[in-house]
Amino acid sequence: MLKKVLLPSLVLLLMSILLIGCGSEPTNETQNETPNEETPQNSGNEQAQEDVSTDDYPNEPLNIIIPFSPGVAGDTFVRTFARAAESYLGQNIVPINRDGGSGMIGVVEALNADPDGYTIVYQSSTLPYKLAAGEAPFETSDLVAISTINADYQVLAVRDDSPFETFEDFKKYAEENPGKLNISGSGSKGTNHVLYMKMVEGAGIEANYVTYAGGSQSLTAVLGGEVDALVGSSSVVNQYVDTGEVRILAVTGNERAENRPDIPTFKELGVTNIEDEFIWRGFFGHKDIPQERLEKLNEIIGQAIQDPIWLEYMEAQNQMNFYKDATEATDFFNNFTEDAKVIFENLE
Repeated sequence: MLKKVLLPSLVLLLMSILLIGCGSEPTNETQNETPNEETPQNSGNEQAQEDVSTDDYPNEPLNIIIPFSPGVAGDTFVRTFARAAESYLGQNIVPINRDGGSGMIGVVEALNADPDGYTIVYQSSTLPYKLAAGEAPFETSDLVAISTINADYQVLAVRDDSPFETFEDFKKYAEENPGKLNISGSGSKGTNHVLYMKMVEGAGIEANYVTYAGGSQSLTAVLGGEVDALVGSSSVVNQYVDTGEVRILAVTGNERAENRPDIPTFKELGVTNIEDEFIWRGFFGHKDIPQERLEKLNEIIGQAIQDPIWLEYMEAQNQMNFYKDATEATDFFNNFTEDAKVIFENLE
């Protein structure tokens, strides 16, 4: 009888012990969950840091959009720069011509590209003027100025057989024949156009500004007798001045150009509202290009502008170094745009 009583009691005791033991296991598992959860989180952070530190950019060709037609001054600039920069980039550079919209179509294409640093666009001081005039289909804040590269002065020039030997001749004719002179320039409300507006205002004359798609076309118009004179970059006319086909009447700047010491500045000719009205050039991209890649591009550009290919081009074009990295260039670009807004407000 005792055996019958003890046996069920022992069974119950053993079952209770087993249940207590099993009940303690979840506590141990819960304590172990914290380190198990932290481990993948730490691995994720380390992986993200590794991704940034091991970025092998650039590991594919770099596209540079040229917002003008082949053969013009901007096209030559980019293609020469590409030859100088490829060895430092370690990849091919692909120049892409996207003409139209006074240079704005190419910028739009660059802004529509992935912001990965593999598509950038060439532009000049015309870009902030377009933004200031409200003639660009994007905002200043959509862009990052990757770097400025170089600059040169602007000129008023005529064909070699023009009756205007000096600026005084040009001004006298304009005063006696208001509205009869036709002066070509690249684009509307760009660098050339601003120089034209300042010149006629400062000299107190009336003339007609004739817009062309680019500096080369503007020069062709002068050489072909379609217009009386041009306002434009010195690099557009230098070759033709050297061959005697074009004559410069005046240059921008506070001092005479080193390569043209015999040509007076607008300022010394009495047009005092024109000083450092130079043209600068550089590269732009999407505002979301990663900072690390902007810095890499700046490093490559800094090397390329010291390359013999580029230095030879600069000397041949009589252009001056105007390099600014992304931080400096962006500040300069934004300030230039704001100043341009004031110019248009005062001239209109």
